[in-house]
Amino acid sequence: MNVFEELGSPNDLAAVVRTNKRFQSLGQRVLYNHVIWTDVRKFVENYPFLQANPSLHTVPRSLTLGISEVCPHNERIEQINRARGIIHPNGDIQNIPRSSRAHEARVLEEIGIISPIELLASEDLTQILYTQAAAFTNLRELNFMGMVLPNAFYSFVHSFPTLDKLTIEDCTPPIRPVPTLLHPKNLSITELTILGLRGRRDPRELRSFGEAHQLRVIRFDWTCYIYKHFCDPPTPPNIWPQGFVNVAHLQAGHAQHINHNHQAIIPAHENPTPSPHIHTIDVKFPTQKSWQSYVPEPHDQLLNPFVEFLTKFPRVTNLRIRNFLPCLRLPASALPNLACYHGPLTTIRSVVSGQRRIKRLDIRDTSASLVALEKAFREIEVSGGGAALESLSVLLGWWDDEILYAIRYHFRGLSHLEIMYREGDPSEETVLGMGAHFFGEMPNLSSVHIFRVIPPGVDNAGSIADRLSARGYPHHSIQLVLGELIGAQGPVERPDLDDAVFEEAKYVAGSSGASSSGDGEESEETTLRELINAWNRYCPSLREVQLKAGYVWRRAGAEDVWTQRKTVPSRGAGPRLLGEGWFDTV
Repeated sequence: MNVFEELGSPNDLAAVVRTNKRFQSLGQRVLYNHVIWTDVRKFVENYPFLQANPSLHTVPRSLTLGISEVCPHNERIEQINRARGIIHPNGDIQNIPRSSRAHEARVLEEIGIISPIELLASEDLTQILYTQAAAFTNLRELNFMGMVLPNAFYSFVHSFPTLDKLTIEDCTPPIRPVPTLLHPKNLSITELTILGLRGRRDPRELRSFGEAHQLRVIRFDWTCYIYKHFCDPPTPPNIWPQGFVNVAHLQAGHAQHINHNHQAIIPAHENPTPSPHIHTIDVKFPTQKSWQSYVPEPHDQLLNPFVEFLTKFPRVTNLRIRNFLPCLRLPASALPNLACYHGPLTTIRSVVSGQRRIKRLDIRDTSASLVALEKAFREIEVSGGGAALESLSVLLGWWDDEILYAIRYHFRGLSHLEIMYREGDPSEETVLGMGAHFFGEMPNLSSVHIFRVIPPGVDNAGSIADRLSARGYPHHSIQLVLGELIGAQGPVERPDLDDAVFEEAKYVAGSSGASSSGDGEESEETTLRELINAWNRYCPSLREVQLKAGYVWRRAGAEDVWTQRKTVPSRGAGPRLLGEGWFDTV
C-alpha cells in the first residue's frame, strides 16, 4: 500500500493498476484517497463506477469540488455567465442561449482575465453529485474551487463528522441558500481557508465559519474579512441585511416567522468568540497600488477591528500579513507567544517589539528599498526584538551589496538567511567573498539563500487589472494601450506586485549574474559549486546554499561535498506558511 501511495501521479498509478489485476483493488483505494470533481462530464462518467462499488465510499480522505449548478438567471452571475451548456445525468448536453449582455464577459475572456465555466450541472445531476459526496463518510479535507457554491452549502458541510480542513477559493457564495439550524461553530474543522470570493453578495454568512470551536489555522483575504465577524459592532435586529436570520430568535421559538427564502443563520446580538486554539493567522490584504482605490471604507474602520481581532489570540505563534498594510498599531500585550512573522515593512516596528520573541521574520514588501530595510533593522535592534531572531528573509527591489553589511551588523546570531531580489545581481567577486567577509562572522549560520526572483506573467494593467484582482478575478498579463486592453507578450515591470507572485517565483529557475555565462547548464553548475567551495574554510557550519531560484546546494557535514537538489513547494493543498519550512527538496 505504501508503494502505491508514493506514486505521485494518478495517471502513473492508473497505469500500474491496469497491468496487474492483483493490485487493482489496492490501486483503486489509493486512487480514490483524493477525489477531484471539477469537470462535470468526467463526473458523469465516474459516477456509475462509484455506484457499483459502495466499498469505496469510505476510502476518500480529500474531495475537491468545482462543478456549478445551473441557476435561473445565469447571465447575472459573473462566474457562470459564459456557460454554453447544461449536462444532464445521462450525459446529454442542453445548449444555453447567449444573452445580449454576453459581449461584456466575452471582452474579458478574450484578454484572459476570466476563466469561464463552460458547462453546468442540471438540478438532477447536482443532487446526484452531492448525495454521492455525502456518502464519503471518512472525508477529512473538503475543497471548493472555482465554482458557484450550492444552495445547500451551509448544511452540506456538516455531512462529514471527521472533516478537518475546509477550503473555499475563487467561488461565488450561494445564490439562494437553503436555511439551516446547523451552525458553523459546531464543525470539527481545524483549518479554514477562504480566498477570492466572487460576485457582490454579502460575505457575512461565510465569515461565520471562523467561529468553529476547534480551529487552529485560519486564512482569508480582503474579499472575506473574517475578523469583522468578531470585531464589528453588532447589527441591530431592525437593520439586518435582507435574507439574514438570527439564531437567538430561532432558539426562542420564533421559527414560524422565518421566511424560508432567507439565507444562512448568523447571530447578530453580540460579537462571537473565536476559537482559543488558533495558532496561525494568514491574512491577505490588497496590494499597495490597489489599497486606495479598492478599500472604500476609512482605514481606521478597517484596521482597528483587525488589531482588536489579533488581541483575542494569546496562543498565536504564526502571523502572516500578505501584500500591503498602511500601519499596524499592535498593543504590547497582544500576541505574546508570536514566534514567526511574515509581513510588510510598515508593520515591522509594531510587531517586532515589546515582549514578543520573534524567531522567524519574513519582510515581504515588494516595494521595499535598502534604505527602508536598514531603518527597519535599526528599529528591531533598538526594541530588542532581534535578540531571539534565528531566521530572516527579505525582498529587495534591486540588489545592493550593502544589504550584507547591514545584516551582518544587526543579526550575527542568525541560523537561516534568505535574500531575494528582483533586479541586478551580485558580482562574482562579491559572491566569492561572502564566506570570508560576511557568513564566516555569523557562527550559527547553517542556511543561506540569495537569489533573483522573476515573477511569471507580471502584469502592468494599472487600475483595471487591480480592480479585477481585488474583486477576485484570476487574470493573466495584460496591458492598457490607447484605452484598449490587449494581451501582453511577456513579463512587464511593475513596482507593486501581489505577495503570492514571489512565492511561486521562488521555485522557478531563473538567471543569475553570479554564475558565469557558460555554454550550458553543466558549466553554470560547475561555476556555482566553485563559488560555494570557496566558503568552506570560513563557514564549516553551513549546510545549505541557494544562489539561483529552482535548486539548492546541500551537504551533510563540513567534510562532505556540495550536492545540487531541486526546490519544490511544500506538499499540501493549503498555502505554505512561514514556520512550515523554507522549502522542500527532492
